[in-house]
Amino acid sequence: MAIRLSSNIDMGSDKVSSVLWRLAIPSIITMVGHTIFHIVDTLFISWLGTVPLAAVSLAMPVIIVEYALFSGCAVGATALTGKALGMNKINRARVLSSAALSLMISLSLLSIVFLSANFRTWFFHRLGASTATLPLISDYLFWQIWSFPIAACSMLLDATYRSQGEALIPMYSLIIGNALNLALDPILMFSLGMGVAGASIATLIGRLFTLFFSWINLNRRSKIFPRITINRNTPLIWRRLLTLGLPLSISQISFSVGAAVLNKLLSKYGEAAISGWMLGNRIEDLAFLIVFGFSSALIPFVAYNLGQRKHDRIRSGFIFCTKWASLLMTGVGVALFAAPWAFLTIFKPEAITLAYASASIRASTTAYPLIALTVIIGAVFQGAGHTIYNLIVQLTRNMLMRIPMAIVLDLHFGIKGIWWCQPLSAIAGFAISLFLLNRLLKEWNISIFSNKLKVATNDELNCQGK
Repeated sequence: MAIRLSSNIDMGSDKVSSVLWRLAIPSIITMVGHTIFHIVDTLFISWLGTVPLAAVSLAMPVIIVEYALFSGCAVGATALTGKALGMNKINRARVLSSAALSLMISLSLLSIVFLSANFRTWFFHRLGASTATLPLISDYLFWQIWSFPIAACSMLLDATYRSQGEALIPMYSLIIGNALNLALDPILMFSLGMGVAGASIATLIGRLFTLFFSWINLNRRSKIFPRITINRNTPLIWRRLLTLGLPLSISQISFSVGAAVLNKLLSKYGEAAISGWMLGNRIEDLAFLIVFGFSSALIPFVAYNLGQRKHDRIRSGFIFCTKWASLLMTGVGVALFAAPWAFLTIFKPEAITLAYASASIRASTTAYPLIALTVIIGAVFQGAGHTIYNLIVQLTRNMLMRIPMAIVLDLHFGIKGIWWCQPLSAIAGFAISLFLLNRLLKEWNISIFSNKLKVATNDELNCQGK
């Protein structure tokens, strides 16, 4: 018997395209809301000047690391609970979700070390922070640290809803939180004169309301109710979650490490170069929300149908998401390449910052279709519990290719060469993804170009979920 909640989707029997559109569209809107949290902050911070914008850019690696840990655990929880629900084991899904909540809250406390002024100064000086940016980094990061436990809870509830085919509540909760953040930013930053600290406080308050809305809807829209519980079985579940989640977290942390190295390389060209790089990344974050929406929809879809041993639906879902993601991102890439300044002027950047941001965006757009396909392939890996494949792809792209390329291109072509480390490393990431996808499909005996498949045994399914 399939598990279907009120107004939810039956991921195991409803039409594949309908399921994925109904999951993807709210996911895209949710991603827009999540990104606007950062876009709004960046918009107002850019109005404060180049130095505050550079300070926030230098603080981002710490924030990215925490969110990478949360995201990895959330995807692990989605894969495990989704598969459990596909096998009609709802009590197991509840236990997994509660253990994930306890783990994510514990991980959110790791960043408390940055409350130490001595450690904070030592750390950010090595990332290229100047005497002008260091106090602003401290102001911004302080409130972010206290928001991490709230964000951890929100992301776990998001995973809980999505594993059941419920994408609307996460969408509504982030819209509410983002609207509040948008309203508070100018008041706290400018009217009350709090600067970058005001932006961080507004984000904290917005996340509180996001969590509150998600929590109060659990009883009505979810059959799973996560609780903070630690018992003798919890360490074993944490181990399973970390086995799935840590490869994803390390993958995302590699982005943070790469960003820190690139910030260091760019710092010799001045704070305008760092700010331009950050603005370019913000625009690209927004551009790729379409792909991330399809990816977010595909993860629980793959996990649920793997639990029901419906490999044909996994194949159909993958082809559907691949087609739409590549087509849409090709169009987005053409628009951004043609007129990047049209999307950057809202930030009111200085002329040199605008030039750097435009050059960064134009270089990256040349690989947008390949990056889109890599993201969709990665969603299959995550839903199937093969997150180690994501780690291999991202480490190859970010550490083995992007950083060395940036260093070499900087030596030969200066700052103009640095921008091209992005598309060149994306080609390598796509090639590795294809190789690993082919390996996974052979395990399932699936061909992308035919309906050939096998029905996996329970033992095989258990192995694939580990």
